[in-house]
Order: sequence, then C-alpha cells, then structure tokens
Amino acid sequence: MAAKGTEAKQLVIDKIKSAFGADFIGEYDKKIYVWSKEKGQKIQVALALTCPKNPVGETNLSGNLDFSDDSNNTVVAPTTFEPAEITQEEKDTIEKLMKELNL
Repeated sequence: MAAKGTEAKQLVIDKIKSAFGADFIGEYDKKIYVWSKEKGQKIQVALALTCPKNPVGETNLSGNLDFSDDSNNTVVAPTTFEPAEITQEEKDTIEKLMKELNL
C-alpha cells in the first residue's frame, strides 16, 4: 500500500511535466528539477513536494490564502531569540577539555 498522498503528488508531477515541457529535467532524490531563466541564463530549480498534515486553508477568488481564521490553533514561531545561558558546570567542562586538548 502506498503512502497517503503518493497518487496526488504524481498527478502534480504530471502537471508540472506538461507545463514545463522540454524544460522539465526529471526527478532525483525526491525532488523535481526544471529549467528556468534569470537574466537570460538557464537556471535549474528544484521542487520538493509534500502533503502537509494540516492544510493551510482554502484560497479565495484572488488566489490569496486566507489566514484570518485561526480556529486550527496554528503555532507561530517566536519573533525574538533568547540564547541559552551557559551554566558554571558547562564552563568548567569546556575549560577542562580545552586544557586536555591543548587548545
């Protein structure tokens, strides 16, 4: 039995092949490779396909995603970073290792 989403991903791959035609390179290491252009130069682009466990939601008519409904309790990454404090025990261990390794 194939994993859930295998058939759906293959349908998307088939559409990508059709859309890119000769610019479709192929599949390797679970990625799809296509040719594109930037400033007249051919650039290779790799696409990774996944089926999200929690879909982001339906799109409205303009094609923009509507994130206004937070009923799925989406977790948002923190915007600030607080580095961990090094304990005295860790400092002592580092000092001991540096002496043993002649660093």
